[in-house]
Parts: sequence; structure tokens; C-alpha cells
Amino acid sequence: MRNLRGLIMAILSSATFGLIPLFSIPLMENADKSLEIDLDSVCFYRFLFSALLMGLIVFISFAKKHKGEGIGKIMHEAYALSGKQFGLLMLISVFYASTSIFLTASYTIGGIPSGIATTMHFLYPVFVTAVMILFIGEKLTAGKVISVMLAFGGVFFLSGASITGDFTLNPLGLLFVLVTIFTYGSYIIGVNNIKAIAGMNGMKLTFYVLAFSCLLFCCNILVKGGEFAPLVTFHQWWNILALAFIPTLISDLTLVYAIQIIGSTTTAILGCMEPLTAVLVGIAVFGEKLSSSQIIGMVLVFLAVNLVILSQKKK
Repeated sequence: MRNLRGLIMAILSSATFGLIPLFSIPLMENADKSLEIDLDSVCFYRFLFSALLMGLIVFISFAKKHKGEGIGKIMHEAYALSGKQFGLLMLISVFYASTSIFLTASYTIGGIPSGIATTMHFLYPVFVTAVMILFIGEKLTAGKVISVMLAFGGVFFLSGASITGDFTLNPLGLLFVLVTIFTYGSYIIGVNNIKAIAGMNGMKLTFYVLAFSCLLFCCNILVKGGEFAPLVTFHQWWNILALAFIPTLISDLTLVYAIQIIGSTTTAILGCMEPLTAVLVGIAVFGEKLSSSQIIGMVLVFLAVNLVILSQKKK
């Protein structure tokens, strides 16, 4: 039953993460150009509001747990960290937040088509699996190898990636994508394998990751000399709050719990639901057409997910 809960958490995490385009595109693309919000501001607001909401949830949760105790005791239990935990949480938050920055930079600065960038980024389950086997002592099984191959193939077809034609791989763009494989893979591994934070309350851990990520994106804007775009319309507030809650707070909280329950490797493989959700949103909401290659990708993703579920049932 515990494994089933972990599988549901992992699938929910990657599926909700795939909803980012549903709420971010309307913010960055508007018929009225004066109402468009730049990517840096979107990222900042996304993590600001998700951190505030997660912080409130953490307080309510610990208040119920320590009912009848003083506010000082509750605040200490809810938010207190050791110096070591603070440093390690800041470190994994850098990995988490920089994944978004470098993946975006791979096709805005590096010139790699988003489909290919997404496919290459999805090599992170291979990285996670390799590290877990070589350094953590996890056993290599045929099921894991096949699941990773099916998931990667599914993402390849879903993303519409192609290396034919006049496209040449920009070294800078390639470097950016390779960085995201390392940063996101390291985050997934670190959550469950760094002793000082592995046993932390999942909500508390998620709150600090979101809060530190918000701080990093704030610094990113300030270093660039940019400004924080104002939120002036109801639709802007709706989209930014939905972005903060669904594909950020829910996605990262369920990701943390999934990693703690079923481990880093299995959670990483089930990340293939993310591009599947993004494709379905594109078709249903933005009127994109479903291609034959995407149908193949969907089939491969479902095969990968079912293989992972079957292997967990055997356990």
C-alpha cells in the first residue's frame, strides 16, 4: 500500500508539473503587449506565492500536531533548521531552481529547439539510475533499464524531436541542457540520500526549497538589473496563483513524498508523465495537432509507467 501511495505521488508530481504551459503561456503571451510578463518575473512570482502558501500549510499542520502548545513552540517545530540543514537545503534548491533557468536558456540563448532540449533533459533518469547504482548501492534490474529506455523513447516522440535537416547542435545550448541533467538529477538524489535532510518532514522540506528558489530568482532579476513586472489584471493573478499552486507547490510536495517512499530512481522514471501532460494540454487548450509520432510517444510512456507499477507490485 505504501508503494502504491508513492507511485501515485510520483505520477501526480510529473503530471501536474506538465501543466506549467497552461498557466505560464497566457502570462507571457498576450494580445495586449503591455500586459505580457517576462519569464524571470513569472518564475519569481511562481515561487514567491507557492512558498507563502506552503509556509502557511506547514504552520497549520504543526499547529494541529502541537495543539495546546505555545506559538513559540509551534513556530520552532515548524520552521527551525540546523545550520547544516540550512546549507544543504540551500544547495539542493540551487539545483532545483537552476534547472528551469538552464533549460530555458538552452533554447532561448543556446538555440536548441525546445523539443530536442526536452528530450535531452530527460536523460536525467539515466543519470539518477547510474548514480544510485554506482554510489548508493542500488541494484541494477532489467525492469529499470527497460523502463528508462521506454520513458526516454516516449519523451523523444512526444517532444517531436528530430536531428534531421539543417539543424546543428549549438555547443552552448548543449552545455546548458547537460547542466539540467546534472542539476535536476542531483536534486532528486539529494532529497532522499543526504542524511541531514532525508528524514525531514516533507512539507517543511518543500517549503524551504520553494522559499530558497524564490530568493534565487529574486537575485537573478536584481543581478540582471531588471524589474518585477506588476500583476494588474484578474487573469494575471489567476494564472500566477494557479501556476504557484498546481505545477509548483503540489508538484514539488508530491515529488518529495514520492522520493521518500519509492526512491529516487523510480520517481525519476515516472517523470515521463510530465511531457505527456504538456502535449495533452497543448492539444486540448492551445489547439495543437496530435501527430503520429506523439501517439507513439504516448504508447511508450504508458508502457514505461505500467512496467514501473508492475515492478513495484512485485516488491
